[in-house]
Amino acid sequence: MSQAELYKIKQEVKERALAKMRYGWFCEYRKTRNAKAVCLKYGISRSKFYYWKKRIAMPTSGTRKGIRVSVAHRLMAYSRKPHTSPKSYPEETIKLIVKIRKRTGRGPEHIWFLLRNRYAIYVSVTGIYKVLKRKGLVRERKGRKKPFLHYEAPKYLPGEKIQIDVKYVKLCDEKAKRLGKAFRWVYQYTAIDLATGIKCKLIYENIGPDSSVDFLGKVRLFYPFLIKIIQTDNGFEFTYRLTPEIQIEHKFTTQCRLYGYEHQMIPPAYPRANSHVERTHRTDKEEVYQRKSFSSLQELNKLNLSSLKKFNEKRPQKSKHFMPPLQFGILKFALTKQKLNYSVLNV
Repeated sequence: MSQAELYKIKQEVKERALAKMRYGWFCEYRKTRNAKAVCLKYGISRSKFYYWKKRIAMPTSGTRKGIRVSVAHRLMAYSRKPHTSPKSYPEETIKLIVKIRKRTGRGPEHIWFLLRNRYAIYVSVTGIYKVLKRKGLVRERKGRKKPFLHYEAPKYLPGEKIQIDVKYVKLCDEKAKRLGKAFRWVYQYTAIDLATGIKCKLIYENIGPDSSVDFLGKVRLFYPFLIKIIQTDNGFEFTYRLTPEIQIEHKFTTQCRLYGYEHQMIPPAYPRANSHVERTHRTDKEEVYQRKSFSSLQELNKLNLSSLKKFNEKRPQKSKHFMPPLQFGILKFALTKQKLNYSVLNV
């Protein structure tokens, strides 16, 4: 049941209760024949009393039963708003909005872009939101809304800063069954350029310094521009910063120095500093991994590669003026190399 239908039922129940109360006024008036005493007893104004007295005294036709029904209806205040609006969307547009919402799960801004770009349908974002709310496709926010704090993100050039992080992925293959487990963990290394939003990711069976160094070499060949800064968290696969008993330099830091990169680390227990790559992990969870199981590492790698190409070359992003990251980088920063080197991922 939609929100509009639920609201209509609630209003009807409310008006029936009010009509019963108003009927009590006129039962009292028949006994006393004193409008002033009735108004004082029920706490209403005389103008309200005479308004409903005029409504109930209107002439009617029909049987006695018909008169009773008519009187009961006259004591109910029905809405006078029109049933249709000249500004309402056509039924085909509403069906298309609902279809896109159910298929993609994206918000009104993304639906607005698809309607304009693919179907040449020009409607407002607010109107799309109201359609979704009437159809019961907008979930109510649980808890209190966080206060909006104005934050202006620093501006970067392509390659000026790359964020790298690791996401854990479940794999239900033969190796996990041999170990007597329902699944085993594999590790998705992800890198994202802060200026263009171009992403690089690859699955590894092990997490550690060797995997991190190997991924850094692939990132260096993947991007079509030079890299200056690599930013990571304080995980054991990237640094020994939180293990003071190990005094040697980490392999990943050494490799960054050999490539000419500056290795920056975020403050401990503050993942918000790595927000760009963390947000892409959420996108992967919702659009790639959710409600899916993988029976082999090869299948997972193929899916990852296809989703990576879609993210970089086809998936529009609101923050990029509804352009995919590669197109945004080409138009805004005039990249000379306009192709990404997917061959280095060896998938």
